[in-house]
Amino acid sequence: MSELMNEEGLSKLKQDAQAQAVSGQGPAYLPDFKASTIGTMGIELELMVLDRLTFDLFPAAPDILRLLDKHDKPWVHTPEITTSMLEVATAILTSFDEAAEQLEHIRTTVQRAAFEVGASISGGGAHPFQKWNEQRIYPKERYFASERKFGYLAKLFTVFGMHVHIGAGTPDEAMRLCSWLTQRAPLFIALSANSPCWQSEVSGFCSSRSNVVGAFPMSGILPYNIRTWSDFRAHFDELAGHGIVNSIKDFYWDVRPKPEYGTIELRVLDTPLKPVYAAALACYARELCLEWADQPGLWPTSASRELYIWNRFNAARDGVEASWIDPETGVSMPAAEAIRADLERLQRRSTDPGFPKACKVIEHLMKNGGQARWLRAHLDAGGGMNDLARMASELFEDGAPLG
Repeated sequence: MSELMNEEGLSKLKQDAQAQAVSGQGPAYLPDFKASTIGTMGIELELMVLDRLTFDLFPAAPDILRLLDKHDKPWVHTPEITTSMLEVATAILTSFDEAAEQLEHIRTTVQRAAFEVGASISGGGAHPFQKWNEQRIYPKERYFASERKFGYLAKLFTVFGMHVHIGAGTPDEAMRLCSWLTQRAPLFIALSANSPCWQSEVSGFCSSRSNVVGAFPMSGILPYNIRTWSDFRAHFDELAGHGIVNSIKDFYWDVRPKPEYGTIELRVLDTPLKPVYAAALACYARELCLEWADQPGLWPTSASRELYIWNRFNAARDGVEASWIDPETGVSMPAAEAIRADLERLQRRSTDPGFPKACKVIEHLMKNGGQARWLRAHLDAGGGMNDLARMASELFEDGAPLG
């Protein structure tokens, strides 16, 4: 019993140290990498809170979160940096059907809570006509610290993303899987792109959200020379010694390790317009990681950051109609062709009985230029920015599997 109490006490001390580091009120802290099962997954969605009449962003997240506190549920809800955002995160998942079912439960529960306070909920990567200077920082010390550190960028970060956590097994394997998933990250930008407008203007990009993250000093990708958890810890300690980082949350990389969960985290996606899209995209990432896990010791050969940046730029600009250069072969091809080749190969080896359904959903996401083109078509037909926000909200609140 005393050993158990000592373990619980040590765990609480570590959690407190992590919380203090994240809020900037304590010394830099990097937790040990938690043991996990390769291929488990979790999904985080950052959701828009909208006024039901104007469909502008609406600072009602605190009220919605208080209502959600009353629910006994397997998933969690948390605030985000401004009061018109809220985040939901699934429990640990292992299949497409499980993910789709839990995300649908999240959708209906959050939708009902929002309705009670006169709000609507939407997916999407960036609200089409909100103004960054009108947003309010959520009253939490971590977010106030971010505002002090980053200035106007904190409010500019009122963008909405989907993060996918994949169990990595061991800390060293996490570094290897991070490297592989980073290569494919632009394909997920292309598939999820649904933010063609920014600050009331058509941006010329399918994912305007993708350009916002690059303003932060620790954005980018895992350095190619980091091959082990010890390498990463040394990198963290060096940056912490300069006062650049204080916790893992200070890394805005497109794919980063998340040691307290034992996962790697894919962070590049616009929040999909429908929960079922999120389930399918997460399963695509999961199946890729399972495939790489079955090739132990194999590392990507390409170390070109410029190639990655070019692939990322094309994906954000052109969505599923982008071109993509395979970093391993140097062959340029349409992103949609690369995605279809992945899905065909992964279906042959997948043990998830729902994965063929996930592949059909992803095929749907590539129809008619993808989500961003669907929204642009609405504008081209004479719809306004308010109509665009309403359309996105209605797509999210519609429980039908496909739009």
